[in-house]
Amino acid sequence: MKTGQRIIRNSFYGVASQAIGGGLFFFVALLMARHLGPENFGTFSFVFAFVTVFHMLADFGITNILVRDIARAKEKVDRILGACIPLVTLLAFSGYVLIILSVQLLNLAPDTELAMYIMGATVLLTFHAAVYGSVCRAFEEMEYNAVGLVLQRVILLIFTIIALYMDAGLPGLALCYFGERFAQWVFFYILVRKRYSQYVWRKDVEYWRYLIREGLPIGAGMVLKRVSWHVDIFVLTALSTASSVGLFSAAYRIIQMISVIPFTLSMPVFPALSRLAQESPEKAYTLYTRVQKILMLIGLPIGLWVLVLGSQIIVLLFGEDYQAGGITLQVMGLVVVFLFMNSLFVYLFSALDRQMLYMSSVGGSVLLNLVLDILLIPHFDILGAALATLCAEAVLFISSAILLSRLGLPRTFLRLLLKPVVVTVLAGGVLLWPLYSPSLTSLITGSVGFFVLYMLMVYKWRVLSQDEISQLLAAMPKKGKKNSSSGDKGEDK
Repeated sequence: MKTGQRIIRNSFYGVASQAIGGGLFFFVALLMARHLGPENFGTFSFVFAFVTVFHMLADFGITNILVRDIARAKEKVDRILGACIPLVTLLAFSGYVLIILSVQLLNLAPDTELAMYIMGATVLLTFHAAVYGSVCRAFEEMEYNAVGLVLQRVILLIFTIIALYMDAGLPGLALCYFGERFAQWVFFYILVRKRYSQYVWRKDVEYWRYLIREGLPIGAGMVLKRVSWHVDIFVLTALSTASSVGLFSAAYRIIQMISVIPFTLSMPVFPALSRLAQESPEKAYTLYTRVQKILMLIGLPIGLWVLVLGSQIIVLLFGEDYQAGGITLQVMGLVVVFLFMNSLFVYLFSALDRQMLYMSSVGGSVLLNLVLDILLIPHFDILGAALATLCAEAVLFISSAILLSRLGLPRTFLRLLLKPVVVTVLAGGVLLWPLYSPSLTSLITGSVGFFVLYMLMVYKWRVLSQDEISQLLAAMPKKGKKNSSSGDKGEDK
């Protein structure tokens, strides 16, 4: 099977699993939001956001380096995992210790504090599961990642229904998340042991240094990126009310569900980008631009749909209690567009061995987000948080594009955007019906009509030509091609 076909296959598995698993995860959020109400849901959202940042901190960017290294030298998977797992275990326990110490500094209610400890313990499982999942990604067999995700979400849904029925409170809900992460770890551990590697733990300080040195910029960038998404919740918690956090979190959950689309479509491209970057940056960039156009073709109509109908969408999903969050969701529609445009940057910079550039770009956007949150939230509450997020994502896109141009890679974004934007705006006229005549019928019918018309216009006007599809597939190497690993110093240790 050609690499291009493998990427398409992996993308299909990723989209299918996210449609099922992501849908289940979002349904869990809906159940919690409706059962807890805006105030308690806001408290739980703070717990979830706080722990999630430490998940990324424990990762340290190592999983992306593993995907890159194993993809370039699959025959070394035993040595790589044997050296990596001890380091991963140390970092995971260090992350949990940091969570415990951090919680001691917060003035939390007893139930919230207990939920923090339980939810924080998931870091001991999540990092290991992510490492095992990265092996599947490196071997480009992401159907296993898909099965693992769906299994994990089904277990979460079952546990959550039981916890809500028993009125188990925040600690009970946190225990649901621990249960799903434990199931995820068991699945990937057994899979990797049976299919890919019978690794044995080994001490390799030099390789650990290599992983940390290479992974630190990516890890810092990913932590900062995750912080940029949760910093609004942190600042709202400090400067506003729990109800405001709950209203913002409802809109955020919708955007979070949408954000898995570019994330899922981008992940299968990373191994191919890593191999092509060994040959030349230009070849990697060619593949990047082709995939980027596809992502924009998907992201633009979704962003316009949320921008126009956000107020109706949030009431339909979360109920009348969350109606005040509608304008926030509408602003987030523009954020959606940038999420699709920014999703490939981490993989492109990593493939080019320019992780530090990505970290600096993300760092600037996070700092801007924090400053704008502090300035805008006291005056505009949740709308200010949404505007801060929008500005941060826009700055991330602009700064990353500038950094790529300084590496000698051409600026192609305006050319890639022109036709998709025109088609999106023209097809968007259909959304005026549900906007000015709001009802469940007009919302559903108008939304379906918009996306159908958009796809017909994309096909009729050949916005994505057959030639571009052919070039996308031709830009990738064949399956049987050997790849050297001379640049991976740590693998030879």
